[in-house]
Amino acid sequence: MNPALSKRLEAVKTIAGECRTFADIGSDHALLPISMMIEGRCERAIVTDLRKGPLERAAANIEKYCPKKKDMFSLRRGSGLTVLEKGEAEVKTICGMGGLLIADIIEESFEIAGEGRLVLQPNTCLPELRCFLWEKGFQIESEKGLVEAGHGYAVMSCVYTGKTGTADPGSILAITGEFIGRDGDPEGKEYLRAVRRKYDAALEKINGEGGQKSGAGFDGIRERVERLETVIDGINAILGENK
Repeated sequence: MNPALSKRLEAVKTIAGECRTFADIGSDHALLPISMMIEGRCERAIVTDLRKGPLERAAANIEKYCPKKKDMFSLRRGSGLTVLEKGEAEVKTICGMGGLLIADIIEESFEIAGEGRLVLQPNTCLPELRCFLWEKGFQIESEKGLVEAGHGYAVMSCVYTGKTGTADPGSILAITGEFIGRDGDPEGKEYLRAVRRKYDAALEKINGEGGQKSGAGFDGIRERVERLETVIDGINAILGENK
């Protein structure tokens, strides 16, 4: 019996693809690696979490959904990628955390992070995470955007190449990435519209507070308005929409 996954985790599973050994970092309930195992997407799964409770839930779910293959799961308690050995997993997922925490996890175990493929799904600070990856020599190979329960999520596949680059977290490149919405995917476009709504709301708030007035601090407010408008215009250009 295959457990039902959220739309977000289904996207992560699709991007994760197939591999011999799959590692889910901060797995919580282990539903993602269980589904990977049941569908034959991996031969072995490593399930990690920092806390005892999530690993107990993971063990219970493995027994419920995948009892015949429970010996193919390795449950490990520890921080981030530190519980993995070098060369142990070809695909590693780090999902449902803040982007800055994901960056810290990668930095903490950089050698292991640079092996195989990373599939990342940050809940916050996505532009900052993209910039971190580029600066550290990771290539973002692909991304998928989606909206679930009113929230926009991006899932990315990354590999380490050693080729570094830089970007401003406030730039349209860092905010939207290189792929989402460019291929005509309806879900990707809906994701970009969700991102645009956040910037629209921020702009409306500034204008509602008298952001167009002159006086002390006006130059800083004007600069922020211009940056927000630039991002909104950039998203509109990707979508081929005008607002």
